[in-house]
Amino acid sequence: MLNVLFTGNKYVFRGMALGILSILKKTEEPITFHIMTMACPWDKAEKLSKDYFDKIYDVVKILSPESKMVYYDISEDFTREFLNSPNRKPPYTPASLIRLFALRYITCDYLLYFDCDTMCYNSLSVYNDIDISNYEMGVSLDYLGRNWLKADYFNSGSMYINVKMCNETRLFERAIDYLNKKKLFFADQTALYRLSKKRLYLPMKFNEQRSVKPDTVIKHFNKGVKYLPIPRSYNVKQWQVTKVHKKLKIFEFDDIYELYDTYFNDIWPLDR
Repeated sequence: MLNVLFTGNKYVFRGMALGILSILKKTEEPITFHIMTMACPWDKAEKLSKDYFDKIYDVVKILSPESKMVYYDISEDFTREFLNSPNRKPPYTPASLIRLFALRYITCDYLLYFDCDTMCYNSLSVYNDIDISNYEMGVSLDYLGRNWLKADYFNSGSMYINVKMCNETRLFERAIDYLNKKKLFFADQTALYRLSKKRLYLPMKFNEQRSVKPDTVIKHFNKGVKYLPIPRSYNVKQWQVTKVHKKLKIFEFDDIYELYDTYFNDIWPLDR
């Protein structure tokens, strides 16, 4: 059974639900979904409630009866670790740091981590054919960072994690320690980049940060830059359906939007 981790606060409910729906739509084998959330005193964002988790789990049981979901509230752990950290208020959200706590709670051989602004376009079963037994993680390059920062700078929005090796090297624990000492802009991503020593670089189809291609496995709706007619940034998320259609010209997930409308529209409608 594949193990998949999503992390975040209440405000990524739609992204999390869409990501899970897309995985269930494209992947036949059962999945164990690990959902990790937190709230901390210095951030106004609310944690993803158990009620919201239960609403997603009810749908998972309908679409994939053999799949499972596990809920983790790491608020106390997170607050204790980052209360005095120079990175306790990263540019995006403190919730972006939750993934660093994953291996304190999750026990399995291999763990797939996906940001809540990702969607699955082809079956996750392809990960079963990737051997990372001698690597801490399988990662893909960061589309912008590889040109602006380092040629091998990776994007942590999609990671295939060798849990045993990362526990042996204490990669995620060392990243937490590192962020308690040194201020970083892309906090957890840069910490993992600097501290990891054994990385397997996967093709961009495992973290496609631009247009959807026939072999795309994971589409990441992350921030980007368009250079013409003038340079400008954009940041369109998958729940912003109208913008996904008009600005990104992406229509490949319309069937997932229909599924979302069926099960979650009365809870939190998509942006149209």
